[in-house]
Amino acid sequence: MNINRLAQITLSLVLIVFTVAASNYMKNSVYRLENELKRINQSIQTDIETIHILNAEWSKLNNPARLRALVADHIALNPIKAEQIINYSALPFNYESSESRKEIARKNIAELARNNRRLKKLANANR
Repeated sequence: MNINRLAQITLSLVLIVFTVAASNYMKNSVYRLENELKRINQSIQTDIETIHILNAEWSKLNNPARLRALVADHIALNPIKAEQIINYSALPFNYESSESRKEIARKNIAELARNNRRLKKLANANR
């Protein structure tokens, strides 16, 4: 009976030690997971605040009045003048080696410019 009693006490002690070790391991795991959850929640909160800040900055940057002012400062769009419009055949082609093609293009452009000046004078005279 002593051996059975000793086996029961030993088994009980082993079960108690195993239970204490398992509960201690689970407690540490829960603390670790709680800390990770806290860190993740803080990260989410920081990201939400950053998104709010970025949305506010985006709204400020896309303000139509601000964009109009920037366009007026940086883009000088003027109406197209008649002198700016030429025929395709009047364009000089740099990739061609013959000088005659370039000379013809220069003459065509000069002729178009003279015609445009005459048209402009006529338009001013009719006013």
